[in-house]
Amino acid sequence: MLKRNDDYESEDQQAAAFYDARRKWIDLVLEHPSVSHATARVGVWLAKKMNGKDQCCWWSVGRIAKILHMSTKTVTQATTELDALGLMLVVRKKGKGNTYFIRAPFM
Repeated sequence: MLKRNDDYESEDQQAAAFYDARRKWIDLVLEHPSVSHATARVGVWLAKKMNGKDQCCWWSVGRIAKILHMSTKTVTQATTELDALGLMLVVRKKGKGNTYFIRAPFM
């Protein structure tokens, strides 16, 4: 049986819409004049880790830094920059991985 949300949209349709929005978001970040190279790299990596069901991801700054071969300071600055530009919502949790959500005008 197909699960539906309150708007009668199936989970598959929601996921497909999210993946389309994520693709547009990645293009937006890569083309944004105020986004540094490191910030774009962190943002795109985080966006690629998000799935269509949760539409977010949870990673600690230390883990992101290790995987991307960056300092924790660079990752923190990148996520702060994305948050300040209104491109990503970063829910910070001390001692735990942060939660990241993409934000864009077309979502």
